[in-house]
Amino acid sequence: MTTPFDQQPQPVPPSEGTNDAPEDRANNAPTVPNTVPAGQPNVASDGAATTPMTPATAPQQPAGAPFDRVYAVSPQQLFQVIHDQLTTGATFTLDNENTQTGAFSFHSYDGVNCTLTVVPQGAAGAAIRLEATGNESAKRVDEFLAALDKRIGVAPAPATHGAGAATGFAGAAAPAVLAPNAQGVKKTSKLAVFAIIWGVLFVLAQFVDVSGRAWGGLLFATVIPALLSGFAVYVTRPSGKVQGRVLAWVAVGITVVGLVIGGVFVIRDGAKAKADRAELEASLATKCEAYSWPESDIAALLPQPKSTKGEIKSESSDYFSIEVCDTDAKQYADYVKSVQDNGFTVDYSKSADIFNAKNADGYSVSVSRDTDDETIMSITIQVPEKKEDTSTDGDAAKQDDKSTDTGTDSSDANKQSDQSSDQKAQQNTNDSADFKSTMDSYEAFIDEYVAFMNKYQKSDNVVSMATDYASMMKRYSEFSQKVDAIDENSLSSEDSAYYTEVMTRCAQKLASVGQ
Repeated sequence: MTTPFDQQPQPVPPSEGTNDAPEDRANNAPTVPNTVPAGQPNVASDGAATTPMTPATAPQQPAGAPFDRVYAVSPQQLFQVIHDQLTTGATFTLDNENTQTGAFSFHSYDGVNCTLTVVPQGAAGAAIRLEATGNESAKRVDEFLAALDKRIGVAPAPATHGAGAATGFAGAAAPAVLAPNAQGVKKTSKLAVFAIIWGVLFVLAQFVDVSGRAWGGLLFATVIPALLSGFAVYVTRPSGKVQGRVLAWVAVGITVVGLVIGGVFVIRDGAKAKADRAELEASLATKCEAYSWPESDIAALLPQPKSTKGEIKSESSDYFSIEVCDTDAKQYADYVKSVQDNGFTVDYSKSADIFNAKNADGYSVSVSRDTDDETIMSITIQVPEKKEDTSTDGDAAKQDDKSTDTGTDSSDANKQSDQSSDQKAQQNTNDSADFKSTMDSYEAFIDEYVAFMNKYQKSDNVVSMATDYASMMKRYSEFSQKVDAIDENSLSSEDSAYYTEVMTRCAQKLASVGQ
């Protein structure tokens, strides 16, 4: 609050007679004289005898007696302190104030009315003149002055009223100058400073690139700076023991800024995550376009679906996968029945949404309905696992023994050796083709597995995908066993390089799951 004491009034000397001590004024109080002559009894108008009147006692200190003090502070500071005391205290209520003259009028809850004027005293600081009227005025004035001394930070001053008190500005006894006490000066709140430091750290933390920001984490991180700044505002209140209210509000502002910045980042990251999920779902979504049923041997083992719209996911000599659109529950059930009619009845399992079975030759088939879009039917079929054939070496040994026993000539032996070499070369060629086919089918399955797992982890209802998940894990185990059964030491240099290439790509694809 600005108190423009532009025209600084000089202290006005009290009027004559106002410097009399209270006891002097009491002795000069008028009394009621006894007009009855000495030695004569008092006789009332009705003739009855009366007792003599006792002289009246001196009256109490008259209302409006001045109470003066001088403080070694500026008039503006003193005016502000008095204003704060009257507006925050419970004993007195401010009625009016005048910043031009430095005058206050206020009253206490028990009816004491007070008038106070702040008077500049030059280098000495500022003085106050306090006048009070009403019962117990001296008690309330003492209470007011004691509170004022505490706020300014001075030791309690002696009362300036009553017998022996200072007689005012122009009296014989000058009021004591009350300088601020060094122990009473408010210190700057360390809590406010610490709240500012923590608030700055909170703001800087919002610029750290952290994925997956959420409102819960932001609000949790806001708790500490909010509490620190809130407590700083409380302890630096006008009636508090420390100062630094501006710093406390700066800490509040910094905390709000950090919350706003963090909120912007949360909204931005949420929008980005939503866009990424939409893009992933679009990439995983089945493209319902017209397709042509393959003429491969493995696809020929299955009946052709009724719908001609869908997407072929993978096709090779030992693996085939397709997703067919526009298939309702009845069409799905009819297709499963037709698959069973084609001989896939070995080790089968069947439910409302998935069917797994093998045929007599060991071919495995799986038919299921998409949990997110039940109009899509997924169909996969793969060749049976091959068992190692160890009879070749035994037959070759028997043939060598037979050749020795019958005395076959060297030319016949050479012919048989050439034929055996051709057979082995043909066998190696076939084995290489089967090996590459196995690796191709394994990589195609890994693509399907990665797509499914990403979809599974992003789904909001993984319970509904539990059956598909179990089927996928079963197939993953089967393919892993097939690949683990490959003897890397028996592979040709070309096949070994191809094996390393495929396994590296598959490992990279599997590592992307969940990222």
